[in-house]
Amino acid sequence: MSQGWSESRRQLMRNIAGGTTVGAVSLAGCLGGDDPEGEGLGEDDGTSDESSGDDDYPTQDVRHIIPWDAGGGTDTVMRQFMEYADDHFPTDIFTENVSGASSGVGVHELMQSQPNGYTIGSLTWDSVITVPYFGLVDGYDLDHLQYVCTVTEHATLLVAHEDSDYDTLDDLVEAAEENPGEISISNVGDGGVWHLPAVDFERKAGVEFNHVPFPGGAGEQRSAFTNQEAEVACLSYSAIVPALDQANILGVMSQERADELPDTPTFLEEGYDVEWGSFRIVAVPDGVPEDRFEMIEEACEAASQEEEFQEWLAETGGGGWNYRGSNETAEYADNMQETAFELMEELEEQGVIEN
Repeated sequence: MSQGWSESRRQLMRNIAGGTTVGAVSLAGCLGGDDPEGEGLGEDDGTSDESSGDDDYPTQDVRHIIPWDAGGGTDTVMRQFMEYADDHFPTDIFTENVSGASSGVGVHELMQSQPNGYTIGSLTWDSVITVPYFGLVDGYDLDHLQYVCTVTEHATLLVAHEDSDYDTLDDLVEAAEENPGEISISNVGDGGVWHLPAVDFERKAGVEFNHVPFPGGAGEQRSAFTNQEAEVACLSYSAIVPALDQANILGVMSQERADELPDTPTFLEEGYDVEWGSFRIVAVPDGVPEDRFEMIEEACEAASQEEEFQEWLAETGGGGWNYRGSNETAEYADNMQETAFELMEELEEQGVIEN
């Protein structure tokens, strides 16, 4: 934001902007899973500017759509990120929550917004995978968006209870070979963000697990883990942190070791070609003029490089910092969707999920 805007002006805009759920959100207890319930559309989509590209841009504030309810992990992280992006942009960036259909309602509204640089939005794993695969929102088409950047990526973990017999991935595989289909691995929903990685590992290792969904979310899954209802869990680092003292993390599904877990090997290191993670992406409607797109992209990149933001992410467990530019993000999202869809089609043929 330019120096001409006072801090009081910034706060006022954040408090009054939008007709859905807007405002300051407490950090306490809000970095868990996102709640897909609830719906509603903002009354002002922030796209009243009629020009398609001129030297005066921006002449008004930019609306940022978060497609999840206030108080969740994505809401907290992406609001904070936009605070930093705001400092590198000439006008204010204000946030609105437009939730429903596993993020589909808000992202669809972003798709329908005028491509003039005055509406941007955040996307998550469900926005790229769940919503388009199951057709949760009519007219939903990711080709109507242009990715700006990736802000965070949660590498997926496979975690065994400390009282189990599994100290390594190989221990787990050997046990599964001896007891096909008997070892339970928990997730938060069939065909979802933490089910597919476990299925991929199962395929690559040539074994069979018992996949147990806990659709109540990360909290329910974690309780099942601590109670040893399922002694192995597939989830993110932020989801296991409250129970870290009872966890033996077997491996990280990323190319490199996680900063939070420098002593934990990746699946690749252990000989399993398994790479999965959830993510938070910034996007705009397709067709934003190049000069305007570059201004948004530059503000986001500058925000992502802020040491203070990176430290905040690490301290709060809000997700691993992993900046990717526009082209890299598009390639990453497309590859993730292709891999996920292939597995989901297999699960559908087996009757595990319905579409």
